[in-house]
Amino acid sequence: MAEFDQSPLSHPVPPEPPRAGFARQLSGAAVLAALALACAAAPLMADGSAVHRLDADPVAAALLDGRGSLSFALLAGVLGGALGIGWALLAGLLGNLVGNRVERRVIAAAHRMAGWPLALLIPLAGGLMGKVWLLALVTALTAAPAVAALAHAELSALLRAEFLTAARAAGLPEGEVLRRHLIPNLTRPLLAAGTLALPRVLAAESFASLLGLGLPPALGSWGASVGLAARLGDPVAFAPPALLLALALWAACAIADGMQAMNNRKS
Repeated sequence: MAEFDQSPLSHPVPPEPPRAGFARQLSGAAVLAALALACAAAPLMADGSAVHRLDADPVAAALLDGRGSLSFALLAGVLGGALGIGWALLAGLLGNLVGNRVERRVIAAAHRMAGWPLALLIPLAGGLMGKVWLLALVTALTAAPAVAALAHAELSALLRAEFLTAARAAGLPEGEVLRRHLIPNLTRPLLAAGTLALPRVLAAESFASLLGLGLPPALGSWGASVGLAARLGDPVAFAPPALLLALALWAACAIADGMQAMNNRKS
């Protein structure tokens, strides 16, 4: 597969403690799971009269809005991760079938698009389309290039690993190399790349909903609640969704960073 040169760091990055990546990933997953459980239990805070009492309780209302934000982020994140990983695998396949030049062009497009402000497409899609599944697809597409670039780098590094060269030199058939060595060692780096989509889609959806062009009001969104409270100048209604959104973004970033740190140490 094609290799891409990267400029060396001017200062070496100090190694992390042995379990730093795992601890960061575990803490992010625990916070995100706690948020999901709290959002799922939000109607219970209204004592059976959610429609009438959630408006008077900003914390419960923010938790209820979190069900829409977290559900949409999970859907779009899975789609974005799958699209990005598929993009990277397609680039590698084209490199093997057609040539490295085609592979370089396909993955260079991902690198370029990863730097574009693709999040601006989501308010446009929300305003013009209005359908949740189309909004989820557009949101996933905004995260796919960054996932593809990282997944391709991980795949390229794995294909240059010494144990694959040794297995081929020992006369092991390509099918056995793929089944016994490549696929088992490919799962972790691709999963680490795929988790990069989660914080991106959560932030992008919140930005679109902040403008009133994201999720429909019936589903609820932290971004929409923050935007409405800011326009009304209501700090009491502003604080709970803003804090919960910040906590969810931190947790999603911690999961992605922890996965990547663990993968870098084991590669």
